[in-house]
Amino acid sequence: MTGAGATYLFGVYSKHIKATLGYDQSTLNLLRTCKDLEANVGVLSGLLAEVTPAWFVLLIGSAMNFAGYFLIWLAVCGKIPKPKVWQMCLYICVGANSQKFANTGALVTCVKAEESCLDS
Repeated sequence: MTGAGATYLFGVYSKHIKATLGYDQSTLNLLRTCKDLEANVGVLSGLLAEVTPAWFVLLIGSAMNFAGYFLIWLAVCGKIPKPKVWQMCLYICVGANSQKFANTGALVTCVKAEESCLDS
């Protein structure tokens, strides 16, 4: 969970996004809304957990985490051309939603282990 890109850290790095990409506060609020929206939608991870093993859900979550937050890092560091606002929203949505995959992978594993203990 340490590497799951905890969404509550947005306040720590948002000032860097604002300064380096030249965003105003309303654009930053839009990014925050995208982050909050995706951080609270875990339907896809739950559906995936129903048909795949937990390690696959965690793998998908790890890939999403890396892709989303890495692209944000590249943009802030100037390693890629300045992305449009919709692209930054997409990056942060992917990164924030990855936390739901980590939560689902851990929770489903614990619930299945508890069920097997109770069945015994």
